[in-house]
Amino acid sequence: MVDVLVVGAGPVGLAAALWAKRLGLSHLVLEKGTVAHTIYRFPRDMVFFSEAKNIEIGGHPLVAHGPKPTRKEALLYYQKVAEREGLQVKTYTEALAVEGREGAFRVRARDLLKEEEEVHAARYVVVATGYFDRPNRLGVPGEELPHVRHRYEEAAPFFGKKVAVVGGSNSAVEAALDLYRGGARVTLVHRGPWVRPGVKYWLLPDFQNRVKEGSIRAVMEARVEAITREGLWLTRPEGRVFLEADFVLVLVGYRAEDRLLREARVAYQGEKPLLSPEGETSLPGLFAIGSCAYGPDTRSVFIENGREEAERALKAIARRLAP
Repeated sequence: MVDVLVVGAGPVGLAAALWAKRLGLSHLVLEKGTVAHTIYRFPRDMVFFSEAKNIEIGGHPLVAHGPKPTRKEALLYYQKVAEREGLQVKTYTEALAVEGREGAFRVRARDLLKEEEEVHAARYVVVATGYFDRPNRLGVPGEELPHVRHRYEEAAPFFGKKVAVVGGSNSAVEAALDLYRGGARVTLVHRGPWVRPGVKYWLLPDFQNRVKEGSIRAVMEARVEAITREGLWLTRPEGRVFLEADFVLVLVGYRAEDRLLREARVAYQGEKPLLSPEGETSLPGLFAIGSCAYGPDTRSVFIENGREEAERALKAIARRLAP
């Protein structure tokens, strides 16, 4: 039995494991992908909004070659921190359920490589599953067609094709710019009058200029009514219109990955779990930190404040385990 079992080896989960180690607690981290799997799945050429110092964990400096760290720099950073600190991370192991009570939890999991189920015992459990596996859906006919994607990686597969990007925040704007420079014919579709004002400050003028010169088409005040193999039906102020597209990228944000919390029957208020100031759920000994605790409001939590939540949760656990 370990003192703390952490579910999720993203930046916030790793921060929790580091605090466990600093506080003298035994730990185990379960991760269904690789270490920092969320970062691995980001668009390949993505640049962080945050400065490097704001996403560091455990006092380890993140060295970036530019003013902001890239996806690759951050990915290698978190993996190297886990390696250098000797964090006990079991990768490609999916947590299936949290059972038991404070001091005697059982976490059922599945080794995805061996295809075997296993059980891990822990005195406390910290869920840090993030949100990247739960992209928001439009809920319209045709959304499950094979040419519709809910995640963007790179422009190469879309060269020479008509691509409709649905969304108006960072991911949509960044994808539209990358696709344009990768040789795609891009149209950005958004339900608002213009893209969100919170778009990264270095992307917004670039996007505005590309729209102004006609390199990227922007269709605003448009709601997707249906997706077909040939394109999208949109509802606009002037009526119903059709937009041709070979591919459709639906990039409209994410929802918390909170299945473990819901199946553990913790109390919710609306779409978010009820938490103490330290992140403890209504089930004593079960904590939720980072984006997994924010329901649809994932824009309000970042690595910066998620790592602070990890510190508060682990210090609360250490106080209870102190002799």
